[in-house]
Amino acid sequence: MHSFDTKEPGEKSMQELYMDISRCYAEKCLGQIRELGLQPGQMPVIMVLSRSDGCSQRRMTELLRNKPSTVNVSIQRLEKIGIVCRRRDEKDQRIMRVYLTGKGKETVKVLLARFQEMEKIMFGNFTETEMCLLRRFFLQILDNMEQIPGTSAGLCGL
Repeated sequence: MHSFDTKEPGEKSMQELYMDISRCYAEKCLGQIRELGLQPGQMPVIMVLSRSDGCSQRRMTELLRNKPSTVNVSIQRLEKIGIVCRRRDEKDQRIMRVYLTGKGKETVKVLLARFQEMEKIMFGNFTETEMCLLRRFFLQILDNMEQIPGTSAGLCGL
């Protein structure tokens, strides 16, 4: 067992360091997203479509664990800027499917390249062994976080 209270005066705790890393990474990601004219809440929709283009709105709502109205608003806004389009399913007209447009596919490509570059910079001075250990530590942290009371089971390792 570790004692997390034993640190030098003025030294940040492990939790503070973790929060700083998380906050900084989120700010950098948000900057990349906004540079492309997107809102942070639109990213989950875009990423679902990058893996399952032509996903039904109902399935997207399930995957995103969100309200249908919230997903619908994101889709409407993405339609407005030409990132996605909706079409009725050819076999079942009751089903509305969402597709990335050409602009949407290019946007995903640019975003993924930018995030990959960020990751390359973030972990640039780590050896392969250190990266392997760090990955194991991250997975252990996620696993440990499942034990924290007051959280929904199974959501930490998404």
